[in-house]
Amino acid sequence: MDFKDIKQRNQTDHWLAQQGINVAHIYAGTAELFQATKLATTTLKDWGRLLEHNQAHTLNQFLKATRSARTRDKITQGQCFKVMNIAKQAQRKSAKVHKQRIQAAR
Repeated sequence: MDFKDIKQRNQTDHWLAQQGINVAHIYAGTAELFQATKLATTTLKDWGRLLEHNQAHTLNQFLKATRSARTRDKITQGQCFKVMNIAKQAQRKSAKVHKQRIQAAR
């Protein structure tokens, strides 16, 4: 590997880490698992204040389960979809709050 490849690899590893995906786990899991992991991470980071207590708890428990190979293998597709639905609800709440702020400013 030359310097350009190493630089690109490091850049990719950094981006994956920002999305909450461990580079060591990149080949162990489904597309839904990676998508749910990314959404759970960004939702807690960006819209955590808009979540209800049980939603935040579900996302945190999901992320905790993704960190261990033993528990990651037990994550079902249904759990991934539940996380994606929570993320979508948080995005909708965020858009609603943003729209209300714009209207209030007028």
